[in-house]
Amino acid sequence: MKTLYIMRPPQKDEKSSSDDFFLTLTHQGEEEALCVAKKLSAKGVKADLIVSSPSLRTETTSMILANELKIEKSIMYNEVLYQGYLEELIESVNFTFHTIDTLILVGHNPLISNLANHFVGYKEKLKMGVVLEIEFNTSSWVDIEPSNAKLIEIIAP
Repeated sequence: MKTLYIMRPPQKDEKSSSDDFFLTLTHQGEEEALCVAKKLSAKGVKADLIVSSPSLRTETTSMILANELKIEKSIMYNEVLYQGYLEELIESVNFTFHTIDTLILVGHNPLISNLANHFVGYKEKLKMGVVLEIEFNTSSWVDIEPSNAKLIEIIAP
């Protein structure tokens, strides 16, 4: 069994930078990230790895998650989560080490919503700060596909 958590970063501060890549989270966004992280922790989520877009707001969100979930390994940053295509993202997930059973992805729309739609038919635009928990009935990330995917829960701040 493989479990994938897909998260869109919470509220961004549009005034913090003229460059989208360097936008920060608002104070409320930081609180929402912490709220979601606490909910994941209360659920007993033991993530093996966080892979994040390298943008500033996703980096902050990922650090909040890692801190609350007590993930001591480094966060991996993948440019595909910032400006990539769905096929590239799926390929990146497929190449995740087989020893990773629980993976958290923190990325941007529309890509992150397209990923949720691809695997579990989640057609709504993923809202800021929301996490989808998807379980795959397989022992290998290479074998994840819509036919063995199941939406388990939607976690909101």
